[in-house]
Amino acid sequence: MEKKMKLKKYLTKQGWKEDWNQTKKDFKKVGKLTKKAGETIYWDLYYTTGYSSMAGLGNGVANAQKGESFKEGFGEAYVNNFPLGMAVNLAYPIIFNKLKKSKNYRLYANLATLGINTGFLAWHYLTGTENPIQAMIPNTLAGLAMANGHVSQTKKKKLEEVI
Repeated sequence: MEKKMKLKKYLTKQGWKEDWNQTKKDFKKVGKLTKKAGETIYWDLYYTTGYSSMAGLGNGVANAQKGESFKEGFGEAYVNNFPLGMAVNLAYPIIFNKLKKSKNYRLYANLATLGINTGFLAWHYLTGTENPIQAMIPNTLAGLAMANGHVSQTKKKKLEEVI
């Protein structure tokens, strides 16, 4: 713990200088935290948009095959998937942030993605989706593609920081 400066010392030029240096350190901490939060939100939106789009496409195509509106099917699935996705897909940036420290980052990220999609498959079974496996195959493939894109971007960023 840092000791508080006495008022007399604080009012000196040195006291102000020390206080300003501590303030700059505090601003840097806030900046780092803000950057991390921004990256987490970016990746959350990345996964939520991808999965919601896949759900929309699946529902839209199913509607079109029945002679109903593709747009209505797409919109219904997209809108229904998006809010829950924003909550659930926070798992990706949080888990991947821990995994990127390992030497098998890509493998573990893909296994985590498969695990999360297995959870979604179970959810489809529980909610009574007509063909849960058929519904999850495109989402799982899209999820693996997004996860590998995520890994590549974060590995590239880490490499750029080293160079």
